[in-house]
Amino acid sequence: MASARRLLQAFLPSPDTVGLWEKVVSGLAGLVGIGLIMAVSAWFLAPRDLPWVVASMGASAVLLFAVPHGPLSQPWNFVGGHLISAFIGITIAQLIPDKVVAAALAVGVAISVMYITRCLHPPGGATALSAVVSGPAVHALGYQYMVTPVLVNVVVMFAWALFINNVLGNRRYPEKLRRPEVKPEEQAPQRVIAGLSVEPRDLDYAMRELGEYIDLSVSDLRAIIELTAAHAARRELGHLVCRDIMTPRPAAVHYDTPVEEAWRRMGELKVRALPVVDDRDRVIGILTIADFLRQVREGEGETLAGRLRRFLQPSGGLTTDKPEYSGHLMSRKVVTVREDQHVMDLFPIYLSQGVHHLPVVDDQNRLVGMITPKDVLKVLYGELLRCAPARRMEAPGD
Repeated sequence: MASARRLLQAFLPSPDTVGLWEKVVSGLAGLVGIGLIMAVSAWFLAPRDLPWVVASMGASAVLLFAVPHGPLSQPWNFVGGHLISAFIGITIAQLIPDKVVAAALAVGVAISVMYITRCLHPPGGATALSAVVSGPAVHALGYQYMVTPVLVNVVVMFAWALFINNVLGNRRYPEKLRRPEVKPEEQAPQRVIAGLSVEPRDLDYAMRELGEYIDLSVSDLRAIIELTAAHAARRELGHLVCRDIMTPRPAAVHYDTPVEEAWRRMGELKVRALPVVDDRDRVIGILTIADFLRQVREGEGETLAGRLRRFLQPSGGLTTDKPEYSGHLMSRKVVTVREDQHVMDLFPIYLSQGVHHLPVVDDQNRLVGMITPKDVLKVLYGELLRCAPARRMEAPGD
């Protein structure tokens, strides 16, 4: 019974992870692409020969517009697969009169050559086949068939794929355009799985060791691993949100708080940043030590402490050439997080935004807490201590 169930499951469709909008857009893109191909091919071929030529492009449309990030859909695979297969099909059609033998040989040789030249593209097999079994008009073209209509169709379809797959926000074509540029100091693509750190070279090794073609790129595998690790971390941390780890009711200053008072308050509280709020406690900026140091970093014949004391001293006049109030000195581009936001959302912010203090706000943007990396480390350390006994009990061989 179990074997029968597994056999039945093998024939059932895999779980659907693609949204309806993505499916509709893929279909519309294919519709336009084939419409363009039909219009262009009609200039070179009679109507009775069009189905043979357009059939292979229809298969390419499925790859280019439904799975544009797959290895089989990439430019070299698409262009090389069709042109190489067309050349093979034409050559075999001229050498072997028997269409049955020539058709089988053309497809088989095309597959092997595409594999060897690393441009495997399944519709290329149809291109090789059409060069053999199409009508006299196609045979009369000879090697010109590679240019008109195959190359022309490839150019038209490729141009449309470049346009539509880069206009849509969730797509990039070619696939290599999806890889973000990472600064050297931020290059830490490792992900921990089962206690092991996984690097891109490990994925390359695994793909080579499998020894067979898998329609999945290394960047796709990396994305899957990152999402898997993030989801696992969320599961381990449960429903832990920012309000669970934040420092509640943190100190803050107002726009008109003198810079001298703000500096004194930071020293008394031993903090490196103070949120700036309005009369309704809504966050409008943040004041950090760096904001003060930027005002006093230059000076001749005077110590840093002396320059700082002079900066903090009120001008006392009607005019001034320096910031006098917190609102003048604060950073207006303040990064905040919601109190109901999951703690796993904090890591990308800390890594990409370069911030240390994160004000926590409610749904009205009112200040309710403050989070620093120290708060995150505390909760992670606590979770590790909590999970360690359970992990030791689950370890094999105990």
